Amino acid sequence: MKNIEEHNTLVFIVNIKANTCQVRQAVKKLYDTEVAKVNTLIWLDGEKAYVLLTPDYGALDVANKIGII
Repeated sequence: MKNIEEHNTLVFIVNIKANTCQVRQAVKKLYDTEVAKVNTLIWLDGEKAYVLLTPDYGALDVANKIGII
């Protein structure tokens, strides 16, 4: 919740073979938002993508739309 509210960031579990460009395009297409930055982090059990949205789009609104909250 802290990332969503304070940093306008969403966190997704993605395929370990996905790169940042693919994650950016998928989020843009699926949720109809603009992405400012994508950081990926590879763990032993998979890959996390931290998606920073542009200020025009609220991460809290997108999270409500997709059912995270």
